[in-house]
Amino acid sequence: MVCCLRVTSLFTCLAGSALLLFKDLSQFVKDDQLQMIEKEDQLKMFAKESKEDQLKILDLEGQVQGWAHTYSGIQVQHHNLHAENISNYNITCVPKVWLLLSGLYRSLKYVRPSMLNMLQRSAGDCWFVTLLVSSYDGIDLAILQDDYQFFQGRFSFVSVIRSGIAKPKGYAYAVHWHGCWWIAQQIREALKGKAAMDPSSTIVLRHRPDECFRHCFDVEAAAAAFTRWRYLILGQPISADNGLTTNWATYSNLIAPGLAANRSSNLFLSAMSASWSKSEYCNGMLDPGECDHGIPYCLMNKNTAPCRPPVLLSWQQHCLCRLQGKGSSETSLCIDRKPPDLPLDACMDITKGTKCILPRSGWQKLPQQLLPPAWQLKGGLKDSGNVAYMRPTSKKGYQTCKAGRDL
Repeated sequence: MVCCLRVTSLFTCLAGSALLLFKDLSQFVKDDQLQMIEKEDQLKMFAKESKEDQLKILDLEGQVQGWAHTYSGIQVQHHNLHAENISNYNITCVPKVWLLLSGLYRSLKYVRPSMLNMLQRSAGDCWFVTLLVSSYDGIDLAILQDDYQFFQGRFSFVSVIRSGIAKPKGYAYAVHWHGCWWIAQQIREALKGKAAMDPSSTIVLRHRPDECFRHCFDVEAAAAAFTRWRYLILGQPISADNGLTTNWATYSNLIAPGLAANRSSNLFLSAMSASWSKSEYCNGMLDPGECDHGIPYCLMNKNTAPCRPPVLLSWQQHCLCRLQGKGSSETSLCIDRKPPDLPLDACMDITKGTKCILPRSGWQKLPQQLLPPAWQLKGGLKDSGNVAYMRPTSKKGYQTCKAGRDL
């Protein structure tokens, strides 16, 4: 009898366990079905976004021509913003770094290994390169397609043919420095599902095509500093003063809109001065009281655009490379006398040891908010005078703090 009770209890127990197991399985199936429904909804949403992206991509051809028509004296020769190209960009993760190249092609084929090495060591596969290249008689499409392959499909280009010399600043600034960003902006808008970004922490490096990189850098440290400052430019003096390091927010909110604005507007004049890597306080070109052109510095208006961002000197990360000879004997020579394909030095934290920039004279009259910390001024100033292209002639040059400042 006891044995029977035990057996009965065993069957009762097993039946109860089976019932619980059935309930668990039912709930599991139900949860799985819900997950499948959610995935189907996500796929539908992705398909909808992809369709919207495709429509934007198809419209880019007209936008490229429309962008060129806003400037006199240029004509689009080649670009790879066609639908069949942009759909195949090798974007496997959201770009942390955008390298914007603009100017004459020069020695790009010699220095591009240093660019690729810098990007890969700094950001893995999360980077993208844009090129706005101009010439008087055009450039061979095969050269640009080879660059596309070299940069592993993370490379977009627009080549333009210009009439006349690209000497006026109104041309060089607006066409080149706006154009290289404009290409990146079109990619971001067309492929926002793949190229969406945090504008404060996404790094923008703008350079000429003949810049040879000597270092990689700590992207995460740079992103954290740019996020804290919101609007900031890190530059390099003299050897590459048209190159700068900033974030997407600074370039898209403060520089690009001004470069595309009316050339007589305050916004355009402010963007021009903010486009040079050692340009704070007008690069020594004007009196401190005149250099804001009616646009306040960002630190004075709590980072409300439009404003002029602080510019600090930072990593000496690159060097210009000049072409030597022609044809089969063509080579390149970097102005630091080193080959362009040397292994990069260790990645550096570009937010450490930054230097302030002040006018050569009259800087004491600047508002307190615009001056570096008192301890940095007590460390002394290094005079960088007699820079030929700075105006007025009686006040050429600028000064930098000898003491470095960590951001």
